Amino acid sequence: MADIEKEKSIYINEIKDKENEKVFLEGWIHELRDLAKIKFFLLRDNSGIVQCVIKNEKLFDLFSRLTLETVVAVRGKIRKAEVKSKEVLNNKIEIEVEDLNIINKAEALPIQVVEKGISTELAKRLDYRSIDLRKARSKAIFSIESEIAHSFREFFYNNGFTEIQPPCIIATASEGGTALFPVQYFEKKAFLAQSPQLYKQLAAIALEKVTCIVPVWRAEKHNTIRHLNESRQMDIEVAFVNDMEVMKYLEDCVKFIVSNVIEKCKKELEILNLNLKVPKAKYLSYDETIPLLQKKKVDIKHGDDLSPEAEKKLEEIYPNTIVFVHSWPIKLKPFYIWPKDEKRGISAGFDALFGGIEISSGGQRVHKADVLIRQLKDKGLNPEHFKSYIDAFRYGAPYHSGWSIGLERFTMALLKLDNIREACIWPRDRDRLTP
Repeated sequence: MADIEKEKSIYINEIKDKENEKVFLEGWIHELRDLAKIKFFLLRDNSGIVQCVIKNEKLFDLFSRLTLETVVAVRGKIRKAEVKSKEVLNNKIEIEVEDLNIINKAEALPIQVVEKGISTELAKRLDYRSIDLRKARSKAIFSIESEIAHSFREFFYNNGFTEIQPPCIIATASEGGTALFPVQYFEKKAFLAQSPQLYKQLAAIALEKVTCIVPVWRAEKHNTIRHLNESRQMDIEVAFVNDMEVMKYLEDCVKFIVSNVIEKCKKELEILNLNLKVPKAKYLSYDETIPLLQKKKVDIKHGDDLSPEAEKKLEEIYPNTIVFVHSWPIKLKPFYIWPKDEKRGISAGFDALFGGIEISSGGQRVHKADVLIRQLKDKGLNPEHFKSYIDAFRYGAPYHSGWSIGLERFTMALLKLDNIREACIWPRDRDRLTP
């Protein structure tokens, strides 16, 4: 089989029900069965699984060398069959193997791809992520996450937004605080970006409607099921739009994403045993939200942030709903959020909750230099460290608003995952830097 690598293989889902037609396939050994005078194996590629049968005794010795997850090339003929396995893509055909080539033999597996009656703990799965990604469940999660990112881009492309690529190395904190990873940038000290916040604002006051999907880094020493130290954000910023209007963008975008996932990821949703529906939306002010939660016996008072308990309670009250909590106290929001009513201490900031977890925060931004300087000082920050950012608003900056959705956080919420690390292909948290 010396020339087998020169052929162009087809995907398993491209096989037609044409008996005796020759096919050439490449993939992984998913299952092995030895019935003495006849040998069976399931061949898997990213498109599906097909049963292969060996009747030629000359190939029996080669079959005996096969192991689970060994990568092989198969040349054979399509045969009509009644395949009993529920895993195969087409139960009415099998491949009668005429030639077989071992491309790369797999050693004993540290974790199983096919888990029958057992399950591997998440930490070990992440240690061997390249194997874990071969599992149907893992593939389904990341196929859907890919569709989420694609649909996000599609929605804003269709709405006339410009996709930008902001820097990921910054000179000062995007949102204040000390939760930054320092890096040595030649002779200077720099940081990994907490957020594209300041740069997307500077783009929006010129380009009006901008969007981006970028990695961000936060150095908080948390270790929870909903936090990562490196994650991906899906962001927008829009000029001449206030906080209420930009929330509508988020509502429509999330509904568009979920609708696309329902339509385009049927197989993956079936694997995950999910029956998704396009969510509704509910808008509540902060002042409405606190007494509502108090009535539901949540331990919270005015001036508090929303705890995980509070977020879950809002999901119970408004199931399958994007809950927007808007008009937050100024003191609870970053320096760049517009003070909507300074006398009452109310900002134009909001949070969006879905699936019992915060998926987004945003609001109308400060677009005047003097207000920015005042709010930076109020937050204990030095305006000199933000000079180029502040100066940009001295030259005719329109009011503008925006938000960000955490890609992994949204995937976790939508797919009802127990841990955000399941939605991150190679998670980075306080304890994990490899693989």
